[in-house]
Amino acid sequence: MSGAYEAAFRAAPQALLAVDSTGVVRLANVEAERLLGRRGAALVGRRLGDLVTDDPTAVRLPDGRQVPVDVRTSAPAPNRWAVLALDDPGRTARSRAAVENRVQRLAEAEQEQESLLSDLIRAQERERARIAVGVHDDSLQVITAAMLRLQQLRRKLRDPDALAVLARLEESIAQAADRLRRLMFDLRPPALERTGLASAVRDALSRLRDDAGVEVRLEDRLGVEPPLPTRLLLYRITQEALVNVAKHAAAGLVEVTLADENDGYLVRVVDDGVGAMTERRPHLPEPGHLGLVLMRERAEFAGGWFQFQSARSSGTTVTVWVPHGADLETAPRPPALRRA
Repeated sequence: MSGAYEAAFRAAPQALLAVDSTGVVRLANVEAERLLGRRGAALVGRRLGDLVTDDPTAVRLPDGRQVPVDVRTSAPAPNRWAVLALDDPGRTARSRAAVENRVQRLAEAEQEQESLLSDLIRAQERERARIAVGVHDDSLQVITAAMLRLQQLRRKLRDPDALAVLARLEESIAQAADRLRRLMFDLRPPALERTGLASAVRDALSRLRDDAGVEVRLEDRLGVEPPLPTRLLLYRITQEALVNVAKHAAAGLVEVTLADENDGYLVRVVDDGVGAMTERRPHLPEPGHLGLVLMRERAEFAGGWFQFQSARSSGTTVTVWVPHGADLETAPRPPALRRA
């Protein structure tokens, strides 16, 4: 027996005995020594009958106890050794139990992760709704009051220079009010609840066209309007994809498709922009935004999937699919806003 073979034999994870044609043990590996409770020197040279019982379903330990084993061997050829394999059923069962326990722990960890993600998504939507209500009920009301006071001041002014300064001030305040309204709609688009996903996406595309000068197209092939929680999830992913286009893509055209597909809802956002900025790093949202990771996790939380495909000078495609009846009914319903 070569040295390399003997080293491999000794290190084998299964208990092995090499037995010659006369039934004498010629070599034992480390696992056989552990199972039989003997060092190699106490095994080599022993007859196999001294170690294995008559029915070869157990081995004898030095203290006389017998340990059940599964024995597998081949009949040795003349002047050749046979290899006897001893399987410890107890260890196999323990190993199986350990694996099953590990699988269970991994499943529990995955469930915990899904629960945490669910809590995160709901917390984000609650915070968005809270901020939108705050903007509507506080900030916009203050700005409206300021505009009324400026109008009262205009009626009292006669100096042309003062009136010009007042006009610039009114314009700045009007722009601030417009930005707050747009922020409020981004946080909680009214169309999403009132008229549906396609309407909310159309509004988002219109804002993208006005802000970035991008040509936009919407293809609505939805046969049935998704329930509000699913609608909200799909809109958030679409919204983030459009934010990425505005900030990073330098696109001339953006196309959004909404469709029923494979018993689920599919949204695809395609742009003809610069695609990946480098070979290794596609254009990503800036820190602090939802990001590709959470976009993917939102879709997977709903039992769906998310794909991001981008190549340099070939644009970017974002696709998300979630099944009909996704378990999102626990998502929060945004509080109703009073009319401004």
